[in-house]
Amino acid sequence: MGIYQSKGKIPEEVYRFWSAVASSIRLGWLGTDDMAKEMKVCQLAIFPMLLNASALQGDIVGLEGHLQQGADVSVSDGHGRTPLHLAAGEGDVETVRFLLKKGADVNVRDFARETALRDGIRCKSIEVVSQLMSEGAHLETSSLELGVEMCCLAFLGDFKQMEVWKQAGVSFNFADADGRTPLHVAVCTNQPDMVRFCIRNGSSLEQRDLFNNQPVDDARRLGLQTLVEMLSNEAQKEASDLVAEKTKINVEEQMARGLVELSLVP
Repeated sequence: MGIYQSKGKIPEEVYRFWSAVASSIRLGWLGTDDMAKEMKVCQLAIFPMLLNASALQGDIVGLEGHLQQGADVSVSDGHGRTPLHLAAGEGDVETVRFLLKKGADVNVRDFARETALRDGIRCKSIEVVSQLMSEGAHLETSSLELGVEMCCLAFLGDFKQMEVWKQAGVSFNFADADGRTPLHVAVCTNQPDMVRFCIRNGSSLEQRDLFNNQPVDDARRLGLQTLVEMLSNEAQKEASDLVAEKTKINVEEQMARGLVELSLVP
């Protein structure tokens, strides 16, 4: 739906159209003889609805038209929701890119204190989250809250959602109120695939909860021998890799010293 306003005299039929729009949204007129001013008020009143409808549908052409007619790219509706919130919530990375290019506020919050980044995370769109992060989006959530979220997702076996949170900068070592990480939860719920997933994504094998238990301790306590072996083997591998890395560094340092000494020989 376009909104076009001529520089000349406003046609009577155009004015009647906007009068009907104003009446339908219970806006009412200003009671002046300035038709252009009254139309502008009406336009500003419905721009939030128009932009959000276009963003929800991925209608970039419509968005461009409304912006050219004077709409604010970060205008919000009655719930504080902006076009960027809706595009991110739909996982529509192309519309998100368009809005950001037009100057949309990447960290604006709706009335529920939610940002477009949280909407992108909720719809499990790594592409949208990555785009928002590259433009300065950030989470204003405590590590404890994020730890609780990640532990719940580990319990549910929701790999995709955890990947999206990681893309948003969330560590797999964030813990809940009991100091338990997603890896602890994966072990205690006997989910071998989730255990592997957590390890691949940086979960510490040595991190202890408030009861002084490492994930492998939980596996032993619950009699989960397969997980005990998996975690023990992974710990041995990490130890071997660490030794190999230290050895490599020592060799490189010795070679560097040797080259320096050779350069000092007359």
